[in-house]
Amino acid sequence: MSKQSNVFRFLFLLLLGCLWLIACDSADDADDDESPTEQSDDDNDDSANPADDDDDTTPAGRDGLPGWHILGPDYEEPDPIDGMSFEWDYFMVHNEDGSFTGSVGYLIANPRHRTDLFGSLVPQGGNTAIAGQFADDERVAEYKNFGYDHFSASAEIREFSAEDTASGQFGRMTPLPEENALRLEGRTANFEWDLHVSQDWPELSGGMETFVPEHGDDVGKLRPTAEQWNVDMLWPLTKVVGTITNRQTDEEIVIDGHGYRENSWGRWAFNLGGWDFAVATDRAAQVSWAWQTYHFESTELDYLDLGFVRDGELHLEHFRADAGQLGWRHDDWRFDAVARQCVPRDALVIAQNDRYRVEATVTVDVNEAPMLSDATVATKWFVIFILFPHVSGTIVDRETEEVVAEFNAQGGGEFSVYRTAQESMTDAECATWGETFQSPLP
Repeated sequence: MSKQSNVFRFLFLLLLGCLWLIACDSADDADDDESPTEQSDDDNDDSANPADDDDDTTPAGRDGLPGWHILGPDYEEPDPIDGMSFEWDYFMVHNEDGSFTGSVGYLIANPRHRTDLFGSLVPQGGNTAIAGQFADDERVAEYKNFGYDHFSASAEIREFSAEDTASGQFGRMTPLPEENALRLEGRTANFEWDLHVSQDWPELSGGMETFVPEHGDDVGKLRPTAEQWNVDMLWPLTKVVGTITNRQTDEEIVIDGHGYRENSWGRWAFNLGGWDFAVATDRAAQVSWAWQTYHFESTELDYLDLGFVRDGELHLEHFRADAGQLGWRHDDWRFDAVARQCVPRDALVIAQNDRYRVEATVTVDVNEAPMLSDATVATKWFVIFILFPHVSGTIVDRETEEVVAEFNAQGGGEFSVYRTAQESMTDAECATWGETFQSPLP
């Protein structure tokens, strides 16, 4: 049996063990009259699904400062898998002069300190993640788990503070209500940053279907009917100014650029799944393109949102894979020895409805960095490849066959999945393995 097969066997046995524990726990709950009963999907309040909430967006943009969802009232009621609750607030940063491109993220996990199996899967408490590619093509990705000590966050407003007093490392997010903006600060072993982030091109948030929260309850493997995840491409385009310092060289980079903000949250054993996404905005061409997919069971979170200007008017389009409107494939793969897993070097993404056909190429090549963490046993077997791609494409009017827009921009994205025990794989072997991560082209 190959080492790759051993990993699958390990995951399968882990899954069976988890299901056995869950079954026992459920039986205990049924015998305990004082234990809360788990509601079926039909009994759940619709307000628990943010995609069903009234859309509070306006052409002026969206409020980016509400508190953390998993600290709010929807998550206060006891839940058997509450330990898997986690949420990230993620920010891309693309300096206009090309001196830096990357991302900064803040993550909260298991905020109610559950000590069961589910709580052991996620990196506890407060976390920061930062990755970047510098002008000399140096690429670095770093994840820092702070735990619960010296960590705080708010259910009322988007605040976050975590610190490791021994090392002086920290992560901080400060809301600026008068500007509907955020100040992002942090220090890790390789980076130090101080950034001001606000929404740009706020009209992108004026749609009813595009760039709004999307809900999926088909992402899970441990508790398929209970696990759920929400993706909110909150600010499709951001203005980012400030500084990022490479602590290994002491080079301070002045940031005057743009980016993207995403807030995602839920209860989900992410290490048994993963995601594949890319986002880019070409402001000169007046096109914003954002593609999301989640691996394996998920179909509800496979979609593409598009905003573009045609004849002076903003058009917003939403494409779904489960409606036959969206497909993708990766033709070129390579093995990353540090991550011990294959990573795509490109993607072809095609979206089509009755009005437009959109064809985009995501070019990664070697521009990626694996983000690894040993915060838990589960995260040790998981990798998030941070991608620094260029995204180019065309938008065609299907009725007239007119090319409405052509776009080409520095973008960002990620590809995440379990790690393998193998030390190497050929490009051809990776390509065969990677056939799982595709969807039929329309």
